[in-house]
Amino acid sequence: MLLLALDTSTRQASVALCDEQRLYGEYTWQVGNNHSVELLERIRRLFAECGIALSALDGLAVATGPGSFNGVRVAVATAKTLAFALHKPLVGISTLEVGAAQYQLWPGPVLALLEAGRSELYAACYLFAGVESSGLLPVPRQVGDYQVLAPLALVEYVRNEIAPQLNMSGMPQDAPYLFCGEISEISRQILTENMSGQIFFGQAVQSARRASILAGLARQRLIEQRLDDPLLLEPLYLRRPSITTSTRKQPLLGGETSSIDQQNDPHSTERGEGALRN
Repeated sequence: MLLLALDTSTRQASVALCDEQRLYGEYTWQVGNNHSVELLERIRRLFAECGIALSALDGLAVATGPGSFNGVRVAVATAKTLAFALHKPLVGISTLEVGAAQYQLWPGPVLALLEAGRSELYAACYLFAGVESSGLLPVPRQVGDYQVLAPLALVEYVRNEIAPQLNMSGMPQDAPYLFCGEISEISRQILTENMSGQIFFGQAVQSARRASILAGLARQRLIEQRLDDPLLLEPLYLRRPSITTSTRKQPLLGGETSSIDQQNDPHSTERGEGALRN
């Protein structure tokens, strides 16, 4: 099953072409804010170097966010376009799940994190139940909902919400958490000071999301026919974008809406509506 996997959720991007037995090629690089410029060129180069035609694909996988609003949208739009044009199945998977899956062999809970701006973190907790009888590594099981929290609030959420659920599932109360993902030094320090002895951090290089891991997660869903409709798949935005209306456009809009009101209501601008819609 030959899959193309795409992830441009943050300033780090990754593209991979692989099947069950072989990784034909993979690019993982710092894309900055050039997602739309660099993604298609990397895809073109990947297929050219591997000597494989797009028509040979059996399916596509894409990281759906959360992350950068523009970054997530670029990968999702590209994957949807290719799936629709090539008539190939498509699977979308959360960027946080991809990040957690880098640590599938960790015996305890894995908390995948991404900086969300405004001194907050995107977060989700996952468990891996060991190697399946088929010999394949398991799909992570999410514990709790997706969260957008400041580091201190995240500590309280782990203690009050996640820990009781883990205890009910038989996880020892003192089981250490592995925190992984793109985390700032300030967030790391706050988490360390408030959960001393309870957490470990994945190394930055090891935590880099790889599209080949995304492809592995998608493969099982393709086998089970848990597919996404290319026309309906949307990015996973956990909060609305911060978009304000230009003061130059206010006379044309027929009112003097404040920038604060615009921040609270992104539907009031075309860009806000587009970001939520796409």
